[in-house]
Amino acid sequence: MVEDRIGFRYAKSIFDLAKEKDMLAEVHADMAFLHEVCITSPDFVRVLESPIISSDKKNAILKAVAGEHMKSDMTKLLLTQIVRKSRERYLDNMAKAFVELYDVENHISHATLISASPLSDEQVKEITEKLAKQTGDKIDLIVEVDEKLIGGFVLKLGDQLFDGSVASGLRKLRQEFGDTSFQRKY
Repeated sequence: MVEDRIGFRYAKSIFDLAKEKDMLAEVHADMAFLHEVCITSPDFVRVLESPIISSDKKNAILKAVAGEHMKSDMTKLLLTQIVRKSRERYLDNMAKAFVELYDVENHISHATLISASPLSDEQVKEITEKLAKQTGDKIDLIVEVDEKLIGGFVLKLGDQLFDGSVASGLRKLRQEFGDTSFQRKY
């Protein structure tokens, strides 16, 4: 999509500048915050996308929402510039692309582990260490519980999915037995 490309170009530019100025961590915190705001507040995104709302009001809204959370003057300047150039509708794409660039630069992988029952801290730590060893990246692991799995787990790592749940095993067995031409012969 065009929005993704435009967002990526802005993110790459600000990423390179932040890296050059040794401000990656601060700008990353700002961009992660902005991305989270865009995800959790669809009204905020609609305001940014609205052609009816003036750029002055959008600037004021951005300052009100992000002002005290911004750690970097570079991010504050970026926000002012994107509103001035009428690119505020790409803010979420920029923030998301920046966070992805930061993760690649710092070898951070995101994973989600869904288990049928709660895991102990020791189990989570062991899984995180094994994933880190296997991938060579730092692992940001989100742990969720879904009792519908019956037992086992589902692990999402990047674009890979490892399904070791009992529910999945039962589904596979149901498909195998449903597709056979087995007939009883008395």
